[in-house]
Amino acid sequence: MTTIAKLNFLRKRAGLPLIRFDLMRLRDEDIQDLREAYFAMYEISDLAPGDRRGYFAHARGHGYDLDLCHDDNRLFLTWHRSYIYSFEKALNSALQWARNDTELELTLPYWDWTQYAAATHAPNGIPRVLNDEVYDDVNGLETFNPLSSAPSLYRRVGLGLSGDDEWTTRAPARLRSEIPQLENEVARYLSNPNFYAFQSDLDFGAHGMVHVVVGGSDPNSRLPFPSGDMSRLVSAAFDPLFWLHHCMCDKVWADWQALWPNSNVPQHVLDSVVYDGRLGRDLIDNEHTLRYIYSEDSVEAAIGAIGTSAAPPLVSISAAASKTTPIDLGTVEGGFVRAELEFHKLRPPKESFEVRVYVDNPNCTASTGYKSGGYAGRAVFFGHGPCHGAPGHCNPELAHRDRYDLRSKHPLRYDHTRYRIDITRGLRKFIGRKKSVDNLCVYLVIVDESGKQVAQDALIYDQCSLRTYAHA
Repeated sequence: MTTIAKLNFLRKRAGLPLIRFDLMRLRDEDIQDLREAYFAMYEISDLAPGDRRGYFAHARGHGYDLDLCHDDNRLFLTWHRSYIYSFEKALNSALQWARNDTELELTLPYWDWTQYAAATHAPNGIPRVLNDEVYDDVNGLETFNPLSSAPSLYRRVGLGLSGDDEWTTRAPARLRSEIPQLENEVARYLSNPNFYAFQSDLDFGAHGMVHVVVGGSDPNSRLPFPSGDMSRLVSAAFDPLFWLHHCMCDKVWADWQALWPNSNVPQHVLDSVVYDGRLGRDLIDNEHTLRYIYSEDSVEAAIGAIGTSAAPPLVSISAAASKTTPIDLGTVEGGFVRAELEFHKLRPPKESFEVRVYVDNPNCTASTGYKSGGYAGRAVFFGHGPCHGAPGHCNPELAHRDRYDLRSKHPLRYDHTRYRIDITRGLRKFIGRKKSVDNLCVYLVIVDESGKQVAQDALIYDQCSLRTYAHA
């Protein structure tokens, strides 16, 4: 069956924007994807709190110890659009990791808190998929619902709590009675063409009210305030419901933009940097720049609209094959003042090692040394070291960025890397007084920290070429 994550992957292949759906439109398999993605984010944070695919890395950014979201209220809309965009990409990365499937594009659903239905919502006004502490999994076993509560770094580290007290709580007794008012207020916000007025009304109106009434008043709270986590800036983003709430706020802004396409966004908003280093001007057009839209239609309707024929064939990009010696450089002209062996897209090594280059010596080994055997030059690579994140964290091939993913580039990216080894003296000595040498081959020896030779596939790159210079 085509899930939302699979549908959006097809849309991405077809060059179409991804779709964020109403939470109440999700089918069982879509809800399971969402639960599994949240679970995976929690697991990644347990393995490595700083891993950017993990829950803590993003939830802490709302006001616990990283980016304080209300530093400038004029940036409320752009700051939070960037915030949930980054979370959504991490959510999908976590699901890909859990499923070992890169052909997924899970989007965050929005929780429409202007609507209530007894069949789908708990009496307190929260949808059951977010409210119920347990659910029956595909095997009929009662399982904890990761959308009802989440581990909190603020509780664990900031307050020193442990066990069940590390998990977020809610006390939404007032929420259901507020829903009609929320509906009326959103309609009023949408009628105002002034950006700052619309933003302020939403921020200090429906947005703030949902935070306050979902957190509620909890006399048993172990927090330094008697309420659930959503009620305070410092703890709100650790509640899994937070992200669906802000997705709804972002949808309200997108709806306002559709109603008032000619309304000017103030220059201060356009020029200001917000969460994850993005400029406000790059966050205004959600459809064409950020590549997502909102839909109130069913998932089935969206599947029928795209069809599989719209998707162009995938181009499979396999990992670069390990290179082996010899490296054939072809005909090399003499008379150069400098010669470099250049490696294109060389993968950052995990372990430190030395690469030695020998000219025309297929029998070279680690014991050949530097004074004979055609030695031409060397480079020493300072290794990255063991991965400090969850599995896959240090694999840049699992962190590909394209126009659908505007997160910062993976720190171990190698798309534009070029490493050069000076082999001038060794190559000059080999060529001597000849004008040129045909079918020149060089050989590589890789030596580890202990001086032992290691397998050739420790060095992985796409291409190797010789670059010579006629002038200094």
